Amino acid sequence: MPVFDYMPMGEQGVQELYSWLDEYVQKNSQIAQKKSLGRSESGTWDIPAIVVTDRSVPDKDKQVAVITLGRHGHERGTRVVGPEILHYLASDAAREVRKRQTVVVVPMLNPEGAAEDAFNSSMYGITDLEKRVFGALCSEYVPDMMIDYHSLGKTDGSKYDQGDMEVIIPANTTKWGMDEQIHHYVAQQMRKRAEENGWPYEIHSLEDLSAYYFGAPDGRLPHSYLKEKVFLLHMQNPYEQYAMSEYPPGYTNYTCGPAYLRWHTLVFGMETNHWSIRPEQGLGESGMIPCQALLEMGNSRFPWEKDPGYPTNLLCGDFRISVRPMGNTPGQRRVSREKLWPERFYFDVLKREMPDAETTIAEVRYIGDKLPLDFHLCLRMRQKNIRKVLIDGKGSEFETFADTCSLYVMIPICMHQAGTVTLRVTHDAA
Repeated sequence: MPVFDYMPMGEQGVQELYSWLDEYVQKNSQIAQKKSLGRSESGTWDIPAIVVTDRSVPDKDKQVAVITLGRHGHERGTRVVGPEILHYLASDAAREVRKRQTVVVVPMLNPEGAAEDAFNSSMYGITDLEKRVFGALCSEYVPDMMIDYHSLGKTDGSKYDQGDMEVIIPANTTKWGMDEQIHHYVAQQMRKRAEENGWPYEIHSLEDLSAYYFGAPDGRLPHSYLKEKVFLLHMQNPYEQYAMSEYPPGYTNYTCGPAYLRWHTLVFGMETNHWSIRPEQGLGESGMIPCQALLEMGNSRFPWEKDPGYPTNLLCGDFRISVRPMGNTPGQRRVSREKLWPERFYFDVLKREMPDAETTIAEVRYIGDKLPLDFHLCLRMRQKNIRKVLIDGKGSEFETFADTCSLYVMIPICMHQAGTVTLRVTHDAA
């Protein structure tokens, strides 16, 4: 039985949703609390966030997942999907998620738009209200993962597919490092789970998304798209930040882009479809299932990661040689990642070579000024037995972890001055 088997509409619908949220928090008071992120533009409506977590586990030992819905007021499906996600989060199935994560759900970012069933927002820049809302939210809950839900009507969202499309959008706004591969890897797992439950999702890149908006109404694609799929979102304003309003707006549909740019957050946009899937037909479930898959992935260890959690730690380089944050807990890695991520442009050498079958030499050079700077250099090795690591000729500690066919070596480095560090790894021959 869906949480909402009908579509809440108008002011009464907003009040119904808010009443349901209050009852939810009261019923699940041991794991859930409601926080206010501010008032709507007119001051008529509060904008609530529901925080769900196992409070017996310290915050430093948990990741932070932020789920936002209803940025555009007329996207009705978000009013149904949000409660369905919260219903899952209170279930026994989400017990491990609550232990390992603090999950913040913002069910209705735009209550005035929902009350009027009107867009009441912007696609060109995050609004001043949204900057205040996200500034308040992310100052307390820096996200490791963020997912922003939208919902398509019959003609919304695409100029050449006016029907029953539902879409997962890997919403990272650069192709830095391995981020594009990692985001699509995760999206494929979300799509697979949705399809296993009967919901046929597409995965569309930001290039595809651009074509939706800049294609012709008769379905013809933009000439540049036909010539070559190009990354059109250079219009995304790289200076867009939460709680900041001094920069001119750029194209922004999904509110999680600035979280990626600032914290290397794993970010996704979602499009459910309220035109073709009615609430009583499972609209809420269709949006909840890929979210459930993503949250559960946040409990597991990805093959290229040392610790369980969202794959946000490969900050510069590739799977063979990379700069990664320090820390034994999610909280420590989050703090380290926030410091290291803006410095990615200043690692201008990442080099490795094998002078012989039992030796790997690696170099990393940092030319920035945020010193001292602590990080891990991670090497993926064919060799399964690491004997010794030297940093500039001195012995160093190291950690290892494995995937199905290789070994990763994590080597802690502290740079007190800009320059090059040379590592020598002695190992058995492959």
